[in-house]
Amino acid sequence: MTPNEITVREGDRVRLRITSDAPLEFHLHGYDLAKEVEAGEPAELPFDATITGRFDIENEQTHEGLGALLVQPR
Repeated sequence: MTPNEITVREGDRVRLRITSDAPLEFHLHGYDLAKEVEAGEPAELPFDATITGRFDIENEQTHEGLGALLVQPR
């Protein structure tokens, strides 16, 4: 994942744009959001950053860590 850590502020509207060379299930822990991503086809995961903290992002199918989302308080 590039960058491997994304920083936003509490209350921000976030739109993660995801592309991958292989199919995966993109999962954002803490927010419990997931998105199926097909190889070579861009996907988006929009949400409001309402919970502060550091949240792991992983490929739910393989449990491989991809990066993290850091939501800082306003």
